[in-house]
Amino acid sequence: MQFERLHSQQFKTHFNEGLVSIKTPNDSVPIIIEKLKENAILENDTISLIRSLISLSAFERHRLNFNKAFGYAGEALFLAESHKDRLYIAKTQEELGTLTYLYKQDEESGNYFTNAHKTYKNLYTEGSINISELYRSYYNLVMHNQRIANQDNLRAHIDTCNSLAKKFKPDAISRLHLNEKKSSLNEWNGNFNKALQLLHSVAIELENTQPDSELKQENKRFLLIVYGRMAVIYVKMNKPKLAETYFEKFVKIQGVLGETTFYRSFLYSRYAEVLYNQGSFAKAYEYEQKSNAIGNAYLDPRNEQNKDFITTRNPYKEQLIKKNEQLNLKNLELAKQREDILRFRVILFVILLVLVIVGFLIRSRIRSLKFQKKEQNSKELLNIKNKELTANTLQLIEKEEVIKTLSNYVKETIKDKKAQSLLKSLEHSSVSLWDSFNSRFKEQNIGFYDRLQKKSPNLSSSDLKLCALIKLNFSGKEMAYLLGISLGSVHVARHRLRKKMKLDRNKNLTQFINTI
Repeated sequence: MQFERLHSQQFKTHFNEGLVSIKTPNDSVPIIIEKLKENAILENDTISLIRSLISLSAFERHRLNFNKAFGYAGEALFLAESHKDRLYIAKTQEELGTLTYLYKQDEESGNYFTNAHKTYKNLYTEGSINISELYRSYYNLVMHNQRIANQDNLRAHIDTCNSLAKKFKPDAISRLHLNEKKSSLNEWNGNFNKALQLLHSVAIELENTQPDSELKQENKRFLLIVYGRMAVIYVKMNKPKLAETYFEKFVKIQGVLGETTFYRSFLYSRYAEVLYNQGSFAKAYEYEQKSNAIGNAYLDPRNEQNKDFITTRNPYKEQLIKKNEQLNLKNLELAKQREDILRFRVILFVILLVLVIVGFLIRSRIRSLKFQKKEQNSKELLNIKNKELTANTLQLIEKEEVIKTLSNYVKETIKDKKAQSLLKSLEHSSVSLWDSFNSRFKEQNIGFYDRLQKKSPNLSSSDLKLCALIKLNFSGKEMAYLLGISLGSVHVARHRLRKKMKLDRNKNLTQFINTI
């Protein structure tokens, strides 16, 4: 399925990392990026892997597959932090900020955007990124502060964006984006006419976009935001007819998905309220149903694509079922019940609470990934050290055998005092191979003997020595040399060890010891 692209809010898209061309068909995008991801894994290229994960997250976000998007972004953040790459830590935080912003997790998205912004500012100061990246980061903060209605910060960040825009040439639509944000300041202060004046000027520019102008035809999709804002302001001004006019303009903008989906749901609900107040009950019911449909599609845990992601949304699910039951029972009476619209607003607040829980799940996932990675690295490191210990010990055995052969030869063939003195010197300097081996073994395999004795308390010190050698896959001959016994005695010792451990015949002794 092909999706319309919407850049109205200037969120980064799956094209920003430069892995796919903007002309690439949507059906081909995941195939190309997945292939690049596989190659990055094969080549152990962490940065390329992070870039592919960020791109996949943005693509799945674009397709409204938020379960996958959060998964890719969380994995990317873990890799970036492990790699200690500041730029890609900031980029993954920015992507997670976008995802949590869309789900109205305001505190979480604010933290992600703020942390990313601090890094972007430092990187810009160092000359590691260009001014357009810094501008985009400031614009993220503009959107966040508009969401949480922080007037001082919103005004300051809009001014900064305007100052930065003088130093480079951003897209022509950027100026209109900022004017739309600036209208919020007037709206919050009750200056509705000034707010509408700004929005009207933005709408007129977009409506009159020409092929040869700096604005592009796809920029006209931003009208969805502008018309919606104007309609809501007219509702506040108690001018329902004008509000209805702009709601109608808004609903005619079709095919726009992605980041405006939940905003569209909100506007459908507000439009239904206006229609209800004017007595258009059937039409009000129609738009309330459209609003509910979006909630069902992207927030209902019964939906197949959401069931893994939204595992703790029971409060929302219960409210949604209750709402649907009321809709089925009352049908068109829903439009007559003002309480139902208020209840729907309550549900939106409940969703915000549930989304905080989802944030905790994301944190748990990231922590789990970190723990698994550390545990895997520890096991791999232990295996490497044990292999080195085995190799070093075998080399020492070979050296000891050569020294013994040489000593025997000297004893038999050379009888002078100098030779005897040399032999004594060799004997004094010779260190017990077992003591040398066991000391290093205990340092590397901490707690092995303790765990072994908990499983088999009746093991002797000789049994423990044998277990250590079995764990490192020494041959019977090598064990005999290290333990100072015959090869036959080694076989007998292994047989007795199996009995003490009460192992069945079909259970492998070496495999059992390696699990300890």
